[in-house]
Amino acid sequence: MSFLHSSLSRAGQAAKSAALVFCGVAGLARCQLAGEGAVLAFHGLRADGVATGVSDEGLHLRLSTFRAVCERLAKGYEVMRLAEMAEILERGERLPERAVALTFDDGYASNYELGYPVLRDLGLPTTIFLATGFLDGDAPLWFQQVDVAMRQGGRVGNTRTLGEALAHLKRLPDEVMREEVRRLVESVTMPLDEPEVMRPMTWAQAREMQEGGLVDFGGHTHTHPILSRCGVEKQRWEIRMCADRIRAELGAEPSAFAFPNGGVDDYTPETLGVLKEVGYQSAWTTVCGRVNTARNRMMMPRYGAPESVWEAEATVSGAFDLVRRWKGGVA
Repeated sequence: MSFLHSSLSRAGQAAKSAALVFCGVAGLARCQLAGEGAVLAFHGLRADGVATGVSDEGLHLRLSTFRAVCERLAKGYEVMRLAEMAEILERGERLPERAVALTFDDGYASNYELGYPVLRDLGLPTTIFLATGFLDGDAPLWFQQVDVAMRQGGRVGNTRTLGEALAHLKRLPDEVMREEVRRLVESVTMPLDEPEVMRPMTWAQAREMQEGGLVDFGGHTHTHPILSRCGVEKQRWEIRMCADRIRAELGAEPSAFAFPNGGVDDYTPETLGVLKEVGYQSAWTTVCGRVNTARNRMMMPRYGAPESVWEAEATVSGAFDLVRRWKGGVA
């Protein structure tokens, strides 16, 4: 039933997006919102027709969809580096027409194996936000552990679905959440091999992409906690350790940071202070919205990964936002 509902929701979103494009709303939005930009947030990618072995398939976009979206953006938009976008806005200047930036969170191997060839073929720059402990191999992503354990029959409290379990865990203080995840993992027989889509990229792969000139790397903490669920010293350690590991492995100073989970309640004023202390020049949420000069550079918005070319067009053009403004801010 949940899969059917999800499929219907995706189909409905695609139809709504196509209607906004064909009715001219996307074109109108590009005119009315000129000088603003859009940033897309991807995570992992997956090959078409291959079972993922995870419940949260939405975290890993189909390769065919990713390629189609990138081809559309390459033809119709100004795909620019995230750092360049932030610098233009910092100067108080309007962005180029049709400005878009691409980002990935976490640091999955699929970013290199599936995504990078597409980006390289089309000449599209991107920024990958790294959870450095994931790449180091000493801090598996906790939400992936929950996904796999629940597929093996494990349960988190009275929750019945992965969505309910993650929502419960995300509300807890970080150390309490980690203990619950540890008990969950110990309660089941975990598979010896993690699903392919869950593998991290290697530092060697990151260096290869960096040397290719199209990919920049930003911070995403070391162990992927929700920062507002951590004390200030833990936040400082996570943010600084992440930056230190990127410097050590890539020889570059990370200028952009993406908040794990990325909602409005997932960081604090203290978080922003630590980011500035460590040297970050911009920080990015998962709150949807247009990028413009009115935004706080340490709380910048991003849109989720579009699941069709039509959704991509309606999103980056600003059509959804224009309709929302017509409705007085109601989605």
